Amino acid sequence: MDKLLLETVKYLIWRGVWSYGFCKFTLFKKIISYHTGITDAYLLRKIFILLIEEGFFEKHKNIKRSYLYKFITPKYLEG
Repeated sequence: MDKLLLETVKYLIWRGVWSYGFCKFTLFKKIISYHTGITDAYLLRKIFILLIEEGFFEKHKNIKRSYLYKFITPKYLEG
């Protein structure tokens, strides 16, 4: 699973996702699904939650009681 997470983070950096700003989970789910080829919603959510726990995303509460997420580029992975 660690290799999958690292490859996903590298793909998000390559794609420049940090410039998207705050977005819904569904956008990140589509991007992760496209890169990994996984279509199971449970596994995609699990990957996303692991990335949040590792500190790659900033979480912001929306007015509608939902959350928006922003990808944060870690300095040690740039370049």
